[in-house]
Amino acid sequence: MSDIFPWRRPVKVPVPTTVKTQLIRHFSTGLLYPINEEIMEYRRKSGLSPIPPTAHGYPEAVQDIQTLIKAMKVDKKIGLDLDTMEYQY
Repeated sequence: MSDIFPWRRPVKVPVPTTVKTQLIRHFSTGLLYPINEEIMEYRRKSGLSPIPPTAHGYPEAVQDIQTLIKAMKVDKKIGLDLDTMEYQY
């Protein structure tokens, strides 16, 4: 394909700073937003479990998220090392 379209190259777009911490949180815990004591208390008062039934409550689901991220090479495209959870750029 590079012979046909020599100018078509992958472009690495830097992730906005405001999004970087959210992505690290999502890839490591399964939630984009933090669950603090205040949110947990509101959930308890509403009759819900303190931790939402997302990947946050299931460690094996977090591993599935990381497997998908690696398989689709999203981590390489955004410059994130999943082992250290640090951005390269």
